[in-house]
Amino acid sequence: MIKAVIFDMDGTIIDSEPIYEKINEEIYEKYGFNLSQEDYDRHMGANLKDIWTDILDRYQVKEEYSHYKIEDFMEDHIHSSYVGLAEAEDLELMPGVEGWFQFFKDHGYKMIIASSSYEPVIEHIFQRFGLEKYMEGYVDGNAIENGKPAPDIFLEAAERLGVEPEECIVIEDSENGVKGAHRAGAKVIGFNRAKDESQDLSSADLIIEEFNQDNLNKVLK
Repeated sequence: MIKAVIFDMDGTIIDSEPIYEKINEEIYEKYGFNLSQEDYDRHMGANLKDIWTDILDRYQVKEEYSHYKIEDFMEDHIHSSYVGLAEAEDLELMPGVEGWFQFFKDHGYKMIIASSSYEPVIEHIFQRFGLEKYMEGYVDGNAIENGKPAPDIFLEAAERLGVEPEECIVIEDSENGVKGAHRAGAKVIGFNRAKDESQDLSSADLIIEEFNQDNLNKVLK
């Protein structure tokens, strides 16, 4: 029996991916990285530390930054750029998703966000869109040991809600997220509004492109 819903944040409940792409391009240009499309695709859904560890392992950073440890580099040069994302004027909730929040709340489902994003960004989004009306909190990428596609973030989210992972629906837009949610034992809904062929969501129990009533009915079957 399903008792809870775990939502990814970026690209799932908020339309943030275009803003992330712009910010990432600015960061990569500033620090001298030339990432391939394969890198972008592989990083989708992963937590920031894993992403930047991979980047710094694969690419040579400009000499003036070469002495940094990963945590210090992120704190001094990366995090502030992502906080700016949460303040972007054109950032909005995905069409229809708040109706789903209200439905789940009205019918007694617990809800939580499980996002690989930087914790201050999640907190800002949480407050900006009044998500405390619906959610019982969030789990960020730094709160767990292993990021998506490991199941850790979903297991932690279920534990905080006081339910078993098998009693959860997870809604995710990334291949890493879908894999992690399946490994946790949850029912997985792949959200593919952008029809992004770079992300293989085929292992999801159901794939949707919109938060509408027809799809909600399918999710609850």
